[in-house]
Amino acid sequence: MHKFYFLLLLFFSNFVYAANSTDSQDYVLGVNDLVRVTVYGSSDLSTESRLSAAGTINFPLIGEVKLGGLSSASAEKKISEALEKGGFVKQSQVNLVVIQYQSQFVSVLGDVYKPGKYALDRPSVLSDALALAGGTTPNGSDMITLIRSVEGKSVKKEYDIRTLLAQGGDAYNPKVQGDDIIYVNAREVSVLGQVNRPGKYSVMGGVRTVIDFLSQAGGISAGGADKIIVMAQREGKFIKQEIDIDQLYRSGDTTINFELVNGDSIYVPRVPMFYIYGEVQRPGSFRLERNMTVVQALSTGGGLTPRGTERGIKVKRAGKNGALSTLNAKLGDILQADDVLYIGESLF
Repeated sequence: MHKFYFLLLLFFSNFVYAANSTDSQDYVLGVNDLVRVTVYGSSDLSTESRLSAAGTINFPLIGEVKLGGLSSASAEKKISEALEKGGFVKQSQVNLVVIQYQSQFVSVLGDVYKPGKYALDRPSVLSDALALAGGTTPNGSDMITLIRSVEGKSVKKEYDIRTLLAQGGDAYNPKVQGDDIIYVNAREVSVLGQVNRPGKYSVMGGVRTVIDFLSQAGGISAGGADKIIVMAQREGKFIKQEIDIDQLYRSGDTTINFELVNGDSIYVPRVPMFYIYGEVQRPGSFRLERNMTVVQALSTGGGLTPRGTERGIKVKRAGKNGALSTLNAKLGDILQADDVLYIGESLF
């Protein structure tokens, strides 16, 4: 699926290139760009020159001309006007071609096939720069970070390749400029706790939701709880959400099976337990089932011994501050995680 996105990105970039090829005259000239200037009917004026640190070239007859910051079309017009104003050429027709683009570079880093620095040889958009770097690797995220210096400050903005391909336009596929840094994030979500294969897993096409990642991790282990914890960052805010997996399957509520992105994590806590001792057949620790009652706990413990009694059952329960309290329990009471039941001995 990720390969499909890459091929689609290449097609999209080629399409944009074809659409923008007529706009190459809009390329802004800069330092170290090598240009060839020709004047129709005046071959002796043909010149190849590299723009200086000041953005200038020396042109026959008119001397030093500042072209830095101008488009090719504007540069042609400026030279033409200077030739006509100086009386050197009447109705001059000037053509300027950039031979080497050396002034504007964009860095493409992260999980791409060919990370590096690339010259912008024409007006380019985000998809063009990604295509120059060979596209994202299988471990690359759909989320792309564009880092740009604005008034001396680094400004970051994220773009989604899927939205870029679906929507297009400057809002989703912005123009890039010299010194931009494009970073392709790794596609990793951590799945921790009581799963069969804890670890980091890639966000891939078809592996995006909570259930997808639990499946990648081999599912919840025998010691795992039905309620899991998802931690994420959204719009700069930390989110911690508890999801009842059992209820998700029962209700089919897909809103809680949301998509995860790079840096999110899933934690599966251990299954809640209860403890029972005293006059029961099998004292020990047992899995606490959903809405389990005292009488169900007695059954799990194998029932009473001949000397046991259902009267006077005690429950030791930890409060929010960790302090233990002892409660009188009835057979229909609902147990809580880590409750300790004591079954006393009958006096008769």
